[in-house]
Amino acid sequence: MSKRKILVIGAGSAGRYAARQAARLGGEVVLASPPPFGGLCILSGCMPSKALLRPAHVYHFIRTGLSDLGLSVDTASLQADIPAMVAMKDAMIREMAESAQESITGNPAIRFLPDSARFLSRDSAKIGDEVLPFDRAVIATGSTPRIPPIPGISQKWLWTSDDVLVCRELPRSVVVMGAGPIGLELGQYLSMLGVKVEVVEILNPWNRHIDKRIGEGYIEALRKSGLPIHLGLATQKFETLQDGRAILHATTREGESLQFEADRILFATGRRAAIDGLDLKAAEVSLTHAGAVSVDPFLRTSNPHIFAAGDVTGHLPLLNLATYHGEMAGTNAALDHPLVVEERPVPQSIFTEPEFARVGLSESEAKSRAIPVITGYLPFSDLGRAIVNRQTDGAMKIIASAKTREILGAEMFGAGAADLIHLMGVALSLRATIDSYQRILHIHPTMAEIVRYVIDEMTGAL
Repeated sequence: MSKRKILVIGAGSAGRYAARQAARLGGEVVLASPPPFGGLCILSGCMPSKALLRPAHVYHFIRTGLSDLGLSVDTASLQADIPAMVAMKDAMIREMAESAQESITGNPAIRFLPDSARFLSRDSAKIGDEVLPFDRAVIATGSTPRIPPIPGISQKWLWTSDDVLVCRELPRSVVVMGAGPIGLELGQYLSMLGVKVEVVEILNPWNRHIDKRIGEGYIEALRKSGLPIHLGLATQKFETLQDGRAILHATTREGESLQFEADRILFATGRRAAIDGLDLKAAEVSLTHAGAVSVDPFLRTSNPHIFAAGDVTGHLPLLNLATYHGEMAGTNAALDHPLVVEERPVPQSIFTEPEFARVGLSESEAKSRAIPVITGYLPFSDLGRAIVNRQTDGAMKIIASAKTREILGAEMFGAGAADLIHLMGVALSLRATIDSYQRILHIHPTMAEIVRYVIDEMTGAL
């Protein structure tokens, strides 16, 4: 295996995994990324949002959920100290970012350059004032919030997820554009802390790929928690009032006009590849129609010496996939003959209260591939541990092949869904059948028993 000069651009999860793997395989690695170090997940994504959601959920539970457990407390003096919450989150981020940076700077096979990179040619880049030739490169620059071109948008009231995570004085009212993971998580965070929130989503149903009962049950559970969600609304335009507040003009599918006033409009309308300033044209790297870096099954770009991984490729914007693809991009950059990146089950979740999670195929997706299926379904209201915990808002559906009885996927919402879905992720990875899984013993009473009960239904054991 020949030693190669490998440039990795971006210090997020995909970039760090790529750099470490390329170094492990003998490459001379340079990792370039401007401050701050850490990438989306640590700095303004997974971790800070969950750090703020946790106290918001606890605050809401103390105010609304204790009576279900036969408990009471004087909530008159209960306060949410937003500046203290943000300070806690910031301290956590600093520790995580420092640890991530040490994993790079402490590796003698990786040279870290804290500056932006710009391609000069197919095999060279400029990082700060240094011109750096390379044999292979990995683009892992992540993504940035996407703001759709809707008439009337004003910076006076426009918010992105980045703004919410640093806000120390919450506005009185917010309209959230988009009911995806970012919109629902941050919308619930604001709502549970007393902000008047309206979530507006163009899709109806919320997710056409998942089971109707799961999707409708999840959205209704969020509404029950105090988060208004409006599905099937098309945005027409925005208007800015004299006091600086915003009005959203929208229409229903039936043509009814609606208006929403708010202090801020939070755009949770997806993200776009962060490629500004890279000069990909000089590197002869092509983009997809959606503006992401186009890659093949080896994660190679149109320039066979340059690979890409993570959000910049337009694949599912999930850390578990980014780290895996980053590791494979680093591997392929170092090898003489690259490896095909195998498709693995990718669990997905939304960390609201209750949570939503899925992995593998839904019933509709299986049918679109002409796969006959058998299914099982159980609400949390039939699950002993959920009943005693007073957490019965939830349900799980499992999909298996009618021919081979192999488990193909699962979808669910409810308490602990983001953890429970890993049971199905393991089953998919091991290509388990419902019959083989049915032999597994589960502790009683636990939330994990729901998987066994659904499969018992599918095998006829109930």
